[in-house]
Amino acid sequence: MKKVIYTLSFAALAATASAQVVSSTKIYVSEGAILSVGQDFENKGELINKGDLHLRQNLTNEGDIRSEGNVTFDGYTKQEVKGTQNVQLAKATIENDVELSTPMIIGQEINYNQGVVSSSETNPLVFAAAANHYGASDYSHSVGTVTKVEADQFEFPLGDGSNYRGFKANSQKRSNLSAAYVSQNPTEFSGQLANGVESINHQEYWVLKSDNEEEAADVKLINTYEDNVAYLKRSTWTLAENRTLNKATGLDKGVRFTSGRGKFVQKDIGVWPNPTQGAFNLKLAGMNDTDDVMIDVTNQDGRVVLSMEGRVAELRKVYELPSSLVTTELTVRVINGDDVLTEKLILNR
Repeated sequence: MKKVIYTLSFAALAATASAQVVSSTKIYVSEGAILSVGQDFENKGELINKGDLHLRQNLTNEGDIRSEGNVTFDGYTKQEVKGTQNVQLAKATIENDVELSTPMIIGQEINYNQGVVSSSETNPLVFAAAANHYGASDYSHSVGTVTKVEADQFEFPLGDGSNYRGFKANSQKRSNLSAAYVSQNPTEFSGQLANGVESINHQEYWVLKSDNEEEAADVKLINTYEDNVAYLKRSTWTLAENRTLNKATGLDKGVRFTSGRGKFVQKDIGVWPNPTQGAFNLKLAGMNDTDDVMIDVTNQDGRVVLSMEGRVAELRKVYELPSSLVTTELTVRVINGDDVLTEKLILNR
């Protein structure tokens, strides 16, 4: 049978007039023991937990917490975790609403049973490389910012406090990923859809960020009508190729994404008049106006006689070939991402 250790049995713990327990010394909860703290608890010393620690009120950490056992948040009103020092726990069980005013780092696991963990970008809930969670549901999950160290097929346990809206992400370079969920219509930022996007989710969006600017993260949406990933870049919703977000999509700074429905649009280019006496128009079809493209015109020897680069919207225009060119066959090449499109152009002078 487990031994129960009551808070008041410790001479080192002093209840203040404001019903707060303050410890400035070492507290040791041995394996198999239970310590239940029914008042606000401020740790100014050293707390070593190898057993089962139950917190019923707020926790303030100004000292050192080393918890190899389990910490259960099971108060009757919303609990706050705060202090100048991070709170590092091997295991935690959520039985009540908890608000983080300092970062909380989980080394092994969180069990979501009842209640919501609220965090922020400055005070996130952090899962260590080997940590995971269990039981996330509509009744118990995280609201705010969740960070996963070396994210490997990790399901972010996110929601809005009433609905669980987690998603899975895999860091290709095993970097840290941070995510948040927002129950808000993403078209409030922009209603502009890129070529190839038929529609996007109007109910919600997520934000994903990497601490490595060279990172690429594979995203898998859960319980959405569409599993395509649409991300916002330059005020346009675009489908992520292979549901992968990277620096090009804004992952290094934080990218908004939601679910979307795609439509097949084939990229195509064209030139006219053809033959030409020197001036020609360039058609760029199936590309977004904000896409960056490179264009060059080469002669039969492969020498570049004309080149330009910029956004699609800026490069749909009339071009004038150099006056020094004589009658010949030219090749117009357009590079759009991984796609290379070519068209023959006859110069007749």
